[in-house]
Amino acid sequence: MADVIDEAPDAVTLRLQLEEPGGFLPGQYYNVRLEVAERQRPVQRAYSVGSSPVPDPSVIDLGVREVPGGLLSPRLVGFRTGQCLEVRGPYGRFTWTGEEAGPVLLVGAGSGLVPLMSMVRHAVHRGRSDPVWLICSAATYDHAFYRDELAGLADMHRWLRLVHCITRDPTEERADYHRRVDKAVLSECLGETRPARAYLCGPPAMVESVAAALVDLGVGPAVIATEKYD
Repeated sequence: MADVIDEAPDAVTLRLQLEEPGGFLPGQYYNVRLEVAERQRPVQRAYSVGSSPVPDPSVIDLGVREVPGGLLSPRLVGFRTGQCLEVRGPYGRFTWTGEEAGPVLLVGAGSGLVPLMSMVRHAVHRGRSDPVWLICSAATYDHAFYRDELAGLADMHRWLRLVHCITRDPTEERADYHRRVDKAVLSECLGETRPARAYLCGPPAMVESVAAALVDLGVGPAVIATEKYD
């Protein structure tokens, strides 16, 4: 374990130095295995990488949000620098390297923002110029992953259009919308533009509703990639 970074009241980034780095693609995940006292065998869960494979794929940032009553996440959120973790990977086909031209839409809710952050960071390293919309949905602004870093990146890079949908704090002044991501939000954000690729990540209900709304807006299903977090 290289470092533990607080992201939100119930979430951390675990920065790990891999013993045998094999490289990964933005959007992929690693399986974390941990001994749990009440289980005979190690418990395994998947956690997405939030860091970019460039410049150093031997260091990975795993985003972890605590699930009440969960077997692994409460323990991982309580980890400290210097502790070791067993990880296996990378895995997953929910990937975007930024090589394709054209506008891209990223929509993430909760910890679903983690793999999208890997994509954004990688796009920054690649010197992207085509527009990227990143729509972040969170219960409160303080619960949004990477909120300060993303604000800074959006200020520095005109291609990054950052939108916050805050669902449980109607008084939050930093929110662009005080509701969930819906067809109206997507239409207002995109205007007349339609993304060449769209990546949606988060709870199944959110992913499915946003995918359906995009199709209604004229986005082809073939360009919509989804990753659902139960």
